Amino acid sequence: MFQYAHGLHLARQSEQECFLDVSGFDTSRLHELAIDHFAITAPRLPESQRGRLPGRYRGASRLRETAERVLAPFRKGKSAPLRLRREKPFGFQAKFASAGTDLYLDGYWQGEAFFPSMRSVLREEFTLAKPLSSQSSEIARQMADDNSVAVHVRRGNYVTDSETAKIFRCLDADYYRACLRDLQQHVASPKVYLFSNNTKWCLQNLDVGLPFIPVTHNDASTAHEDLYLISQCRHAVIANSSFSWWGAFLGEDRPGRKVYYPSPWFNLGTLDGSAIGCVDWISERSLASCEAAVAA
Repeated sequence: MFQYAHGLHLARQSEQECFLDVSGFDTSRLHELAIDHFAITAPRLPESQRGRLPGRYRGASRLRETAERVLAPFRKGKSAPLRLRREKPFGFQAKFASAGTDLYLDGYWQGEAFFPSMRSVLREEFTLAKPLSSQSSEIARQMADDNSVAVHVRRGNYVTDSETAKIFRCLDADYYRACLRDLQQHVASPKVYLFSNNTKWCLQNLDVGLPFIPVTHNDASTAHEDLYLISQCRHAVIANSSFSWWGAFLGEDRPGRKVYYPSPWFNLGTLDGSAIGCVDWISERSLASCEAAVAA
């Protein structure tokens, strides 16, 4: 979703069409391609255009890719090669947001800085392509009647994969308690809807000071409905996860709406996540500063 949003933003800037190259999912085993659950307008990259991709993305050898790069200035028009723009290093830099034509984008592009002033457009793009299930529809109705708060707890490979755990913080109860404690100063009787890939662990180990209403009827094949339900809550406490980031980002702008996010996003000394949180959201770091000031 971040990649789509950034590509669409740059395409609109340069008045070009945005295409999706989803060939990476031909061999991916991590998860299915789920973006088609949304009513996106960008088409797939036509097979006739695949020859314009940088060589490494077509399986070409390093030598062939070098030769193609040397000959690139002599290829004109619709056969001209696409210019590779990679997010290297990770994190926002102004050069990544500059307009360009005939680009091939390779990166994560995480944060609204990569697609400024696109929120209303992206809410349309990421409208669900099919109606909600009856169970999700009923929960959405309840959320609309409550001071609903979406709380997302990401565990899974953040806990079980040692390499992932080196980069991503595994958030503890202190983070969620601090966010909900601040929220309760502004919102009466919040109803906390829990979204997690390990609900059982959360109910047994995560005391946040308020009872959870677990949302458990969806699975991996209908996770897009959970993302939609997060967006329907009036407030949100997200994890350091693109899943709940998008759930919060797509939520309706309401007076007094509060979205809390973890800061730092990654373990210190790893990646630069300073631009991931939106400017109208509340960072964990700012909460800690406020609590320290009160204590002093």
